[in-house]
Amino acid sequence: MNMTKRITIFGAAFVLIQFLGGSALAEKIDECNTDTCINYFEQYRKAAKRGHSLAMLTLGQFYHHGYGTPKNEKMALKFFKKAARAGYTSAQFKAGYIYMTSKDLQDLDKAQDYLEKAAKYEYDGADFLLGMMYLDEKYGVQDLAKADNHFANAYQRKHEQLPNVVKFINAKYESPDKAFPELYSLLNQKPLVTNENGELAWYDDGVEVITITSPPLQTTFNRQLVTFRKAIKSTGTRFKGKTCVERLTCLQRAEIADATDFRHLFLDGFSGNAYAQ
Repeated sequence: MNMTKRITIFGAAFVLIQFLGGSALAEKIDECNTDTCINYFEQYRKAAKRGHSLAMLTLGQFYHHGYGTPKNEKMALKFFKKAARAGYTSAQFKAGYIYMTSKDLQDLDKAQDYLEKAAKYEYDGADFLLGMMYLDEKYGVQDLAKADNHFANAYQRKHEQLPNVVKFINAKYESPDKAFPELYSLLNQKPLVTNENGELAWYDDGVEVITITSPPLQTTFNRQLVTFRKAIKSTGTRFKGKTCVERLTCLQRAEIADATDFRHLFLDGFSGNAYAQ
């Protein structure tokens, strides 16, 4: 099965970067216990054991979603952290997500650390998650100034769930523009609109949107596995003495897409479905 993904186009260079980066090409990993899925899990497990950090990242997703193996959040976190140390921004985000939301593994200090690293490199959804963490009292770290800053960053990137956040803030706070000055300054510059259902929605900025159809997930796996044939001992890049963390250009490499469901994070009165795309 192929997956389609909508890509916002700002120019030809952006299209090329998205296409070569791989995130626009791959299907979302879902739970699977067929012989084929189990075989891929075993191949990636062996590749991760040989030191391939991209295999570690994908293996973390296998454990997280139950692809070829029973779901295991603890093992998923283990491999996301390994991939994060190699410089994968998405692994930093996923580790932060688990530390923030897991019933058994929750550690908000570590969640903040990983998500802040992902947000530094503008990873989609990281600022939104941090904003939710600092807004929602249940996490015990409420800080409206920090929530404001992260929501403002997410607003600038047009995170699809920011309209729902604005709706919630408008209903909860008597003077939302004073409680969230950065966010509402942006709202004043480029206001949201009301859609046909009477809900707040993003404005149409006239930017062209196209749809890219990805190759089958197994095709992506096979392409990656070809590169995992040899054991490696390296810093994670082709540059001697430089890790991926030190080189921005290798932070966003070919990865398997993984949309994270944020619905269970919602505050009372906060409606809608929230996803980090």
